[in-house]
Amino acid sequence: VNKMSIGVFKLYKNKIGGTEKAVENLIDILTKNSLQVRCFSAINAQEIQVREDNRKNYLFQDNTAYEESKLRFYIKYLFFLSAKSKDLELIISTDIATSSLLLLIGFFRYNKNKIICWEHYPFDKNSIFWRKVFKFLLSLNKKAVVVCNSHKEKDKFSFCKRVVIIPNSIKKQKYKRIHQGKETLDLIYIGRIVKDKGVQRLINAVINHPSTKKYVLHIVGGGQELEYLKSKYKNNNQIHFHGPSLNTDVFLAKSDVFVSGSYFECFPVTILEAMSYGLPVISMDISGGTSSVISSSGGGFVCQSQIEFQEKLTYFEDNVKRTEHGNAGFLFVNRHYSEEIVSAQWMSLINRANSQEN
Repeated sequence: VNKMSIGVFKLYKNKIGGTEKAVENLIDILTKNSLQVRCFSAINAQEIQVREDNRKNYLFQDNTAYEESKLRFYIKYLFFLSAKSKDLELIISTDIATSSLLLLIGFFRYNKNKIICWEHYPFDKNSIFWRKVFKFLLSLNKKAVVVCNSHKEKDKFSFCKRVVIIPNSIKKQKYKRIHQGKETLDLIYIGRIVKDKGVQRLINAVINHPSTKKYVLHIVGGGQELEYLKSKYKNNNQIHFHGPSLNTDVFLAKSDVFVSGSYFECFPVTILEAMSYGLPVISMDISGGTSSVISSSGGGFVCQSQIEFQEKLTYFEDNVKRTEHGNAGFLFVNRHYSEEIVSAQWMSLINRANSQEN
């Protein structure tokens, strides 16, 4: 397996998000297992600064090409994927569009490349077009494997027998959190600032709480709604925007409760990271991804309404309750999502792929 050439393909480079963090963690895992991995992207999101900008590893400098013509974008992306995947033995793709294009390329290469379609976005939230294309092309490739994060997501791939569940790894923290009594609670949200993530309704729930002086919401991340929301709440001292950051550990270490207004999550990476720091969680995501984690861990609550969300904020004013739920989440993450566990699962899958006959 050490000689196998591996490439990871994703839509965005230099972007803050759950998929990007998952890819970063996977590359760390594979590198620690003495594997050589290269990462390629369609678009340079430019949300973060990097020391070197390897132009060969991405196609477009920004979203302009996609916004001007989706058809032209995907044609150019198809040729880019074909060129970059030519000499690779194993390909790992992180979104359904890229997976579909790679499966199409694989068809003309007689499925020479082994492809792992690693899905991070809820399958049913993709467009009907990409779902149908992906399903058809997957039926033509008898080697390709689908990797998803949970049993709930696996059920959506009932049309394929080659589906494996591998959760994203979460960095293990050494110490449990002891919460102290505080007059003002620091709430933290980390993630995309786009409509799907419900940042606006999260802000509304915090600033409209009856005891508004008790909460300060720190928002870390970038996205389409960032500048609009920054302008709208620039005079509100309860809301602090910190922009995209690679150093989210600093914010998690200083916060008291992790909060989310997201409408749906396939696999809530940032919530699990918060739990690894012993932070209790309050989320508005009732789609299933977050609730499955919360119900299993006891690390917090999923709320059906703004009123319920506000009630749980009041509940966590008690530092003993914050410690109790924070410790439950801490233990759950370390038990199920440690790098050691996830590494063993990925290496088992890669070894099986490597043993397949071409």
